[in-house]
Amino acid sequence: MTTRARPAGDFDYEQHGAGYASVRRPDRRIAARVQVALGADRTVLNVGAGAGPYEPADRDVLAVEPSAAMRAQRPVAAAPAVDAAAEHLPFDDDSFDAAMAMFTVHQWG
Repeated sequence: MTTRARPAGDFDYEQHGAGYASVRRPDRRIAARVQVALGADRTVLNVGAGAGPYEPADRDVLAVEPSAAMRAQRPVAAAPAVDAAAEHLPFDDDSFDAAMAMFTVHQWG
C-alpha cells in the first residue's frame, strides 16, 4: 500500500478518509444516470474512484485512486484499483470504451 508524501488534491484522505465508505452511499438516481451515460460501453475507467460507490457492477471496470486509505476501503468484490492520479494515468489512449469521474474535480491539480 502506497501513501503519498502529500495529498493528490485539496483534501487529505490519508488523514481524514477513515470511515468514508460507511458514510458515502450511492444515490440510486445518480447511479441510474451513470448507467445511461455509459450506454453500451463495456470497459470503464473510474478516475478518482474512492471506495467505488458508483461503479457499475455489470461492466469491466478499472479504478484509479491515489489514496491508499480510500483503496483500502473498497469492497472485496469491487473493481481492482490502481494507485495513480488523474493527471498521470498509466494507460495508452483508447484503452477503455468510457471514463467516469464522480465528485473528484476538487482533487485534481
